[in-house]
Amino acid sequence: MILALEESEENDAGFVIMPNAAMPWRQQVLLYSIIAAFSLGVGVGFYFQGLTYILPFAGLEVGALGAALYFSARQGMKKEVIRIIKDKVRVETGRKQAENVHEFERSWVQVVMKQPQHQWYPSRLMLRSHGKQLEIGQFLNEEERKGLAIDLRNAI
Repeated sequence: MILALEESEENDAGFVIMPNAAMPWRQQVLLYSIIAAFSLGVGVGFYFQGLTYILPFAGLEVGALGAALYFSARQGMKKEVIRIIKDKVRVETGRKQAENVHEFERSWVQVVMKQPQHQWYPSRLMLRSHGKQLEIGQFLNEEERKGLAIDLRNAI
């Protein structure tokens, strides 16, 4: 998902790039709770019938599902903020706040769309300047990546 930042005194242009969220966090917790209650309920039922090995495996299943949902939700919180400021292009990456900041000189930066070697691989969108390059929009689909490349070229 690509959101355009409003132009201000500080920013000439800007974009916020985020993965498309499949489901909000609260709904994921609710879904996980329902599945965990059902799975552990079945495990407890079998435990009281004398099948004691079912319950530990049900616990492992619930734990693995919880870890997978947490990892997926955490990856879905990634953001890339691209700010085009007077003579700089600044890329901030992180989750809730900027964890990494990369700056390029606006007059020298190039927006490069690198085509894959094989048809089934995704393309790569790069910002290049003075021997440095940074890949952006890795979690975007092809159409969004191409649209972002066009928007960045126009803004820069």
